[in-house]
Amino acid sequence: MVSDRLVKRRLSLTLTRIYVEALDRLVDEGFYLEYQVAIRAALRLLFQVHKIEPFYSELVEEIVEDSG
Repeated sequence: MVSDRLVKRRLSLTLTRIYVEALDRLVDEGFYLEYQVAIRAALRLLFQVHKIEPFYSELVEEIVEDSG
């Protein structure tokens, strides 16, 4: 049985040139392997800022582990 967290859904996204150029730069400079990895990282940060589970609780656990 596949976990609900592993089920994937494809989404289509249209971005303005400035966003595409910024993503190009992140990939070209080697910060991320490809666009989708950079976008997922950005989404994780967004969810943490808005304290959306499970991303927020994972961040809290990392902070507690690092400080302890």
